Amino acid sequence: MMDRSPKPPEALMRAIAQDLRPVKPSPQPLQLALRMVPLALLVSSLVLLAIGPRYDSRILGPLLTWGASAAQFVLAIVLVWIAAHESTPAGRLPRQMVYLAAAAGFLLVIFVTLLTFSRNPATEPLLRIPPRANEMLRDLPWIMSFACGIGSTLAGGILVLFFSWVFRNSLAIRPAVAGALYGAGAGLAINAGWRIACPFSTPWHALGEHGAAIISTVILGALIGHYLGNRRFPIGSGRS
Repeated sequence: MMDRSPKPPEALMRAIAQDLRPVKPSPQPLQLALRMVPLALLVSSLVLLAIGPRYDSRILGPLLTWGASAAQFVLAIVLVWIAAHESTPAGRLPRQMVYLAAAAGFLLVIFVTLLTFSRNPATEPLLRIPPRANEMLRDLPWIMSFACGIGSTLAGGILVLFFSWVFRNSLAIRPAVAGALYGAGAGLAINAGWRIACPFSTPWHALGEHGAAIISTVILGALIGHYLGNRRFPIGSGRS
């Protein structure tokens, strides 16, 4: 049976052919996550480069000082890798695995905090700075708390903005989930470096100021992911 449907005009076909451009394939999730490592490592090390490691690092030992932070950083990159999978509809990982990895990140922070406090319950802000400055911080401990909370939040926000730029063309069905995942990765990466420099070991400081910074990056990532998802797919603005 002959096809009697009208054919597109030749001018239209020529215009379409001239507009065709080769499309660069999207990088694999692992490649995308590994590309984040250099900048994440740089930003997470800034405070450590500025004031040096905490004074009791010898008491804590290399495993609890550097090993625990390395574990946090690796888990941060794993969360970014999962976010990259989430951004590819055909490559989404099982929901249980996504939630398990996110829970593991927060549990690791709690475990390392309690282990550090049990090894050396440092409650005074002793830094590698002039003694007069240490005395001022001892009399006004809220300054150190404010610096840790705001500083780690700002550093994490920088990473979240970078991650969101990398994921700007994401095809995630759940863009807020993808954003929350790379936001959690940013928060964990910053905390990995920040905890080595912070002189406090008390759980209420580490889980309060530092924990609030991680939660802030999760929320920021989720909001940016949701915004980018709605901007890319305005019809599906009701997605999570």
